[in-house]
Amino acid sequence: MARRDQQLYRDDEDKKIGGVCSGIAHYFDVDTALVRVLFVVFTMLGGGGLLGYLILWVILDPAPPGYWSAPAADAPPDIVDVTTTSDAETVDP
Repeated sequence: MARRDQQLYRDDEDKKIGGVCSGIAHYFDVDTALVRVLFVVFTMLGGGGLLGYLILWVILDPAPPGYWSAPAADAPPDIVDVTTTSDAETVDP
């Protein structure tokens, strides 16, 4: 799910060349391979993909460290499985 406070960045953690496709994939919450294939297709259909990639590589800032793994501000907290035991189940050594 895309984060509401999300900005478009290059992804330096999951990059093949410059991290542009990976950053776009994270932003739109789609598979990275799909975005990479689309850039290759647009490149083969007239070079627009290569030009667009180069422009985005220059314009987009790299993501801050840990940006992609940080939870969203409005995301619910993770539920932790906490098992409680009663005094009757506790065994003293």
